[in-house]
Amino acid sequence: MVRSVGALVALLALGVLAFYALWRPAPPAEPSRSDVPAASRVVTPTPRPTGSAPVTLTFTEDELTKAAASYMPMTVSGITVSDPVVRLTPGRFTLTATGRAFFVSGPIVVVAAPVLSGGRVIARVDSATLAGIALPDSAKADIADTFTQALAGAIPANARVTSVTVGSGTLTVEAVTP
Repeated sequence: MVRSVGALVALLALGVLAFYALWRPAPPAEPSRSDVPAASRVVTPTPRPTGSAPVTLTFTEDELTKAAASYMPMTVSGITVSDPVVRLTPGRFTLTATGRAFFVSGPIVVVAAPVLSGGRVIARVDSATLAGIALPDSAKADIADTFTQALAGAIPANARVTSVTVGSGTLTVEAVTP
């Protein structure tokens, strides 16, 4: 009998604990929007950042050479390009690499300038040669597209470029992000 009374007390205690844990008074009802007078309704807008954040990106010759090497070997207009080296001089950059096309191989030298266009940096190729032979305009256009894509990959996608400057050994891009 002592066991049954003990079991009954234990069950009762368990029941009380379960009832307390599960039963919670309902939260007080909030007035509906129509119950609150219009004059006391306050809508607080979520703060949003305003303006733009300036971003300055500076690239060195070594960083650009490593970035170019990550694309190599690559083929542009039928020319396989490898072993790039980038040099930066005021207003332009020069890419020197090894090129092979059909029976011709030798150094490729591309001289280009970054140009600001519609908030983006594009490349204007001033000259491109393979083993001292000038490449056709179609090859220069392909090279410019490749440079433009590589530069775009280094700049945040939503950034609007405001200036691009090439100095001795550095390329600096200034932009704003929303």
